[in-house]
Amino acid sequence: MCSILYDDRQTHQIFLRSLVVGIMINRTILIAIISLSALPAFAADYKVTHFERGRVFEGTTLLADMSDDGQPKVVEVDFSGNIVWDFIPPRSMSGDVMEAAKLENGNILITVRDLGIYEINRAGKVVWAHEDSGASHDADRLPNGNTLYNLGWSDKGDDVVREIDPSGKIVWSWKGLADYDREPFADIDAHGWMHVNSVSRLKNGNTLVSMRNFNTVAEVGPDGRVVRDWTFRGKDRRTGLKTRGEIKGQRNHEPEILKNGNMLLALRRPNRFVEFNLDTQAVVWSWRHPDGNWELRTNREANRLPNGNTLGSAGDKIIEIAPDGIIVWQMMAPSGSNNHRKFHKAIRIGKDGKAYGG
Repeated sequence: MCSILYDDRQTHQIFLRSLVVGIMINRTILIAIISLSALPAFAADYKVTHFERGRVFEGTTLLADMSDDGQPKVVEVDFSGNIVWDFIPPRSMSGDVMEAAKLENGNILITVRDLGIYEINRAGKVVWAHEDSGASHDADRLPNGNTLYNLGWSDKGDDVVREIDPSGKIVWSWKGLADYDREPFADIDAHGWMHVNSVSRLKNGNTLVSMRNFNTVAEVGPDGRVVRDWTFRGKDRRTGLKTRGEIKGQRNHEPEILKNGNMLLALRRPNRFVEFNLDTQAVVWSWRHPDGNWELRTNREANRLPNGNTLGSAGDKIIEIAPDGIIVWQMMAPSGSNNHRKFHKAIRIGKDGKAYGG
């Protein structure tokens, strides 16, 4: 605090007027500072609601974003929700982008509904393409250079899985008639007969196939016959199919066999991610969203990361879950669209450049 000596009354009045003006200016500046400090430091491309840096598996996340019905895109984001790379398909590739996987050569393999499969380099140039209007949810590049993919909406008797060589020639396919043209599956029809939504080649040469309409995952040998399968317990309201199994669940998505020999996949009703023993079908890990069943209403994928976390997708969110069930990262899709399948699938690209999941 200081004391001021005034020589006369006029000087005093001038000082008071200056003081009032100064207070008003400072008040305006203060209000502006408070208003600015209430805003985030920057506006990210996507909203991140959870992030524990010390517990996530470091890297970026690659996903297909269909939140804008008129302009699907492929994006790679950091943990803050910022886009670090994207690919917006041209009009000639107009359609739902349902798969985005990073290849060993650094390119991105995508499927576009009603069109086919495309390999895109980081400059956004198509370097390989296979036209097949039936190609849908999943496409994997195999070590021999072939491409394995599913055909989700195929009618009974048509291929539901195909393997093609680099020239596009079909070298292996599967219809499933020999093992599933029987009760209770024979007469099912809902967006196709089986509605296969995932396919992957196992290390033993067999193929893992997820049949959504049958509540079943099958391991198929090179001869096209089922080696073993796992059916989940539930009754589908759309098809009327009632299935029996040790594990309760329906509409299985994206199964993968882990290094420990268990299977990890997304199940619905109840909506959760589940890991179970292949032989006993005992559930060894299961996760449901703490905010309720609705939060995972369109859960589509679960990938086990090297640090033990699980990366999952569920309609309007991508989630990374620690083994203890804590959400260590969650990113939300933009609001304002009626599409409840905004985020279809996601993979993590580690700091080593390797892709985990897909």
